[in-house]
Amino acid sequence: MKVVKPTKDALIISSVAAGILFSGPALVMASEEATQKDFTKAIEDTQVVRYGHTGYFVSNIQANLADLTLYQGAVDGVYGKLTEKSVKQFQRLHHLKVDGIVGKETLTKLTSIKKPVEEFQYGDIREEVKSFQTKLHALNYYYGQIDGVFGPLTLQAVKEYQQKNNLEETGKLNSPTQIHLLSNRNKKGITLTTKKVKTAHNTELQSSVTSIAKSLLGTKYEWGGNTPSGFDCSGFIKYVFAETNILLPRTVNEIWNYTVHTQKVGIGDLVFFETYKPGPSHVGIYLGNGQFIHTSSSKGVTITSLSNPYWKERYLGAKKVPKA
Repeated sequence: MKVVKPTKDALIISSVAAGILFSGPALVMASEEATQKDFTKAIEDTQVVRYGHTGYFVSNIQANLADLTLYQGAVDGVYGKLTEKSVKQFQRLHHLKVDGIVGKETLTKLTSIKKPVEEFQYGDIREEVKSFQTKLHALNYYYGQIDGVFGPLTLQAVKEYQQKNNLEETGKLNSPTQIHLLSNRNKKGITLTTKKVKTAHNTELQSSVTSIAKSLLGTKYEWGGNTPSGFDCSGFIKYVFAETNILLPRTVNEIWNYTVHTQKVGIGDLVFFETYKPGPSHVGIYLGNGQFIHTSSSKGVTITSLSNPYWKERYLGAKKVPKA
């Protein structure tokens, strides 16, 4: 056995397995001669393979991880940082102890999987989707039923999660998204708070916010939209304030957590409503004279009165935006 960097814990392996699998670089080059049977048998002989080890055994681990799209490095038989990171991703994905060490449990699971991580997309109805809906719900991205149906609400939640966490925005529960979700340790998502902040209220800013918002009147509603080609309610708010160089979170719940309570609503304040779920789920910008501008699913960007029976019944209150 060859170790790149000495470690306190030596690799414990039977003399037979060591002779087969860890004869140094020569076996890495001649890995094709070794059999899967040797690799499988080594499960019973091996106690731990970790960072710093080299040999055919490491090459086989790398190859298996590459088959599962979890490893993009060279299959060189060197257990480096990239291999360790990939092992941790595999362990998270399969609910194993996340230590980056290939022990018997991790190796058994790794060799039992014959296909890449399954990808889920819009329209799928699968039991496995429930676990991801549950995780997205815990992180304040998903508010629908935990039913395994990859419908519009799940699609929006996945896209928002990918966007916020710098993942490729595919709208699919692909391997990178699944791994990121399962490794996310937040229990209630990221809650932005403010303490003793100045609020972004002055005549010039109020005018800018309301003017920009009104210039977008008639823009169509689009689920997950955040550009003038189409908005959902929070995408509209985020866009308008971004145009005044004020960055807001993406979802209604996050905007609610970020902004500051006010007893008296003023022009440019945000007004929140409880619609399809408990808590804040819709938001608009107050224009004065009892009116607010928002994105309606039926009308797109529109102006509505707070005295409208539907909105009056669901009104939660007004909040001010912290000054950047």
